[in-house]
Amino acid sequence: MLKNQAMIDISKLGFAYGKEQVFKSLSIRFEDKVIGLIGENGAGKSTLVKLIIGLLNPSTGRITVNGFNVQLERNEVLKQIGVMFEDPTYPEWYTLWEHLIFVGKLRDVASDTVEKVAKNLLKRFNLYEKRDTYFKNLSAGMKQKYAIATSLIGSPKFVLLDEPTANLDVKARSEILQYIHELAYSKGITVIILSHILHDLERICDRVVFLHKGEIRGNYRMDELTKSRFITDYSIKVPKEEVEKVMSKLEEMGIEIIHKKGSILEIRIREKDQLHKIQIYNPVHKHSLLEQVFFEVLGDEQD
Repeated sequence: MLKNQAMIDISKLGFAYGKEQVFKSLSIRFEDKVIGLIGENGAGKSTLVKLIIGLLNPSTGRITVNGFNVQLERNEVLKQIGVMFEDPTYPEWYTLWEHLIFVGKLRDVASDTVEKVAKNLLKRFNLYEKRDTYFKNLSAGMKQKYAIATSLIGSPKFVLLDEPTANLDVKARSEILQYIHELAYSKGITVIILSHILHDLERICDRVVFLHKGEIRGNYRMDELTKSRFITDYSIKVPKEEVEKVMSKLEEMGIEIIHKKGSILEIRIREKDQLHKIQIYNPVHKHSLLEQVFFEVLGDEQD
């Protein structure tokens, strides 16, 4: 393996389900700390994950993980990667403790340390008190936490998380995002997140990749994206008798009024100093940065 080789390197990947072509010649490298993979349903995100871990075989091209070829060295690849699938299910006859020990042994965790590893993971996710519980009896938040814990046993270098914050309340989502950050920056694990919750990706990712119908339509570092695209939409509500006056003030500031409905104005901010000037109106964020880029990248091509 070359010193500067990307951890996951996908080159000229082709794949089809029967006559339905998913990827024609996909090439990309994943080498940042936290990467968001964004796309509408059917874009190919979950299929790509299955190809990376060898559940599916490409028709053309290759995928390497830390220098190991997925098709030729799958056992080595699986030692490098942990995966959390969307809506995970586990054998009903295992408690959390029994299942985690079982997975640890499958992933070659030494028999004299597997219990310690399992205990530490369950404690980190505040699940140790639930160790004798069956997965089906957990709350939605606990299920997500346990699924992530399971993906981490065996000390993988890379973790693929499919909708890790879906259907969670604000507190549970915040806890999981914090732990993902810890994985990347304290544990040195590279994390790829598949999610439709763009606000979460904007908060946690170093890089975002937009996938549409099997093609890369955008590949951006978040810091570069933030610097180059400040344009943001807001809505403000003003007293009915002051609507015209406020509209005049906004025009003087060079702020674009996109839409007016009664006393609610939708406006577009293009510079940071404009945002400071409208704070007196208590602006409400209409779209996140990634939502705007999503629509720009995909345009009218969404199904």
